[in-house]
Amino acid sequence: MARTTLTPELKKAILELPTKEKDKLLLRLLPSKRDLVKQLEFKLLEGGETTESRREELKKMIQKDLKTTSFYSPGYLLLDLRAYSGRITEHVKTTKDKLGEIELNFFMLNEAFDLFAEKLLAYKLHQSATLNEYVVQRTLKLLKLLSKMHEDYHLEFRDSMRSLGAHFDKNAGLKLEAKQAGLKLNWLLEGEVPETWEL
Repeated sequence: MARTTLTPELKKAILELPTKEKDKLLLRLLPSKRDLVKQLEFKLLEGGETTESRREELKKMIQKDLKTTSFYSPGYLLLDLRAYSGRITEHVKTTKDKLGEIELNFFMLNEAFDLFAEKLLAYKLHQSATLNEYVVQRTLKLLKLLSKMHEDYHLEFRDSMRSLGAHFDKNAGLKLEAKQAGLKLNWLLEGEVPETWEL
């Protein structure tokens, strides 16, 4: 549904409504805004103090789900990763957890490759192409997000970067896709966040 812009006159009229009437309107409108309801629950009911516990719960869910998933193909794994990405995005929208966005995505990618790297190697390049493209683009996004953060955070994610780099290094399809996308494998293997982007 397209977002409706409020005119300055309507904004003024709404602000001048009696509090009781505004409350009724708010309570009637909120149920149609799922993201906003989640944000309000986080801020008002949890005091905005459950970011880390929410992050840990999401990590456990991803880990448990991946471990109990039967591996069918790169395509099915891609569907799972996209579903987890959606959950991570929802978490970030709700909590504004920028650090968690990076941590959870690295965790998701490393966990998937820890479990399924060997099985993925059995597939031909064209069978894994879409998954490889997704993983490379997600990795580039993570490095770009990290490059905007203080250098201390770069150190915090060095091990995650190196683990992911090791997975790339063992997978010819991932290496090829990374090269084509301008993702230098050394960035990951050395745990270095690029300062400039030439993509």
